[in-house]
This record gives sequence, structure tokens and C-alpha cells, in this order.
Amino acid sequence: MLTAYIDESLRRRPDDCGVYALAAVIVDSTDHDDIRAVLRSLRLGKNTRLHWREESSARQLAISKRLADMPIRGIVAVHLYGKETRTERARRRCLQRLLVELDGMGVSTVIVESRSPGQDHLDLLLLMAARKTYRLSKNMTVSWQSSYEEPLLWAADSVVGATTWWLDGRTDCFDLLTGQVHVICLD
Repeated sequence: MLTAYIDESLRRRPDDCGVYALAAVIVDSTDHDDIRAVLRSLRLGKNTRLHWREESSARQLAISKRLADMPIRGIVAVHLYGKETRTERARRRCLQRLLVELDGMGVSTVIVESRSPGQDHLDLLLLMAARKTYRLSKNMTVSWQSSYEEPLLWAADSVVGATTWWLDGRTDCFDLLTGQVHVICLD
């Protein structure tokens, strides 16, 4: 059984173009516990989780190397947008595309990093609309969880972080993951 873990990255680029990306890390249920153990072992000191933006460049590279050795696959939906587009609109476009891709792959469970009850509800409305228009089957279970509770969300955070850094020209971390990660650029 396949489960996907989804996290986001939002960046403002120097040219004032926004970058919104959502990464789904897909894991077979037989590998969950082993991957969680490795991810927990990567924390430093008293940190309760891994978070890409809080790690040094050297740590980001070390995390990427470990991810490259794990039995994971990733899909990243990226939307580059101007000032006229709201961030929530960019998220909806990325999330809808990811859910359709995951559904087509036979992913049975999706865990999305929780942002807040109100924002999670916006995601749920998108999910319901996609199911109503038959873009998504009803076979996939989608729920929201805190990254403090689910270490596999840390893998998604790292993949999406490496992808947005790659888009800005820092390729070292993403280059390690290219065999496992498929990037979809939305217009």
C-alpha cells in the first residue's frame, strides 16, 4: 500500500516572482517505520523535527544524501506566479495536480502537513470539488497532520526545499534526488 506525505515551500524570488511548490513523498507501507527511524536520527540536539529552512547548507546536503538512499519517490508541483496571483490560488493549483497524479499512481492514503484548521478546510473543499467533478476517485483517503507528529512529512519538506533551492540555482541537494523526484511545472 502506498502513502504520500505532502509539504509546501513558498519563496519570493529577487525578480518578485513567487514560487509555490508542493512535494509528495511516496512511501510503501512496509518501509514507513525504517524511514521514520532514519529521519529521527538526523535531528540534531533537542530539535523535535527536521525543517529544511532551519538547517545549514552542509546539513541540507547530508539530509539529501540520506534521502537519496531511501526507498522513496517524489513528485513536486511547482507554480511560478506574479504579484497578481494569490498564494492560496497557487497552492490550490499545485495540490489539485498532485492529488490527481497520486490518484493515478494508486496511492491509497495522503497525509498533508497541517497549516491551520481554516487553511486545512480550504484544502478539504478543493478535495471535495475535485471528487465531485470526477477528477479524483473516492478511493484515496486524505488527512492533515502536524509535522511534529509525523516524521515522514520531514522527507517531503526536504524534497520540496531542495527543489526550490534548485530553481534558484543551488543544485547540489536536488542533484542527489533527481533519480527519485519528478518535477511538474504548472503555468
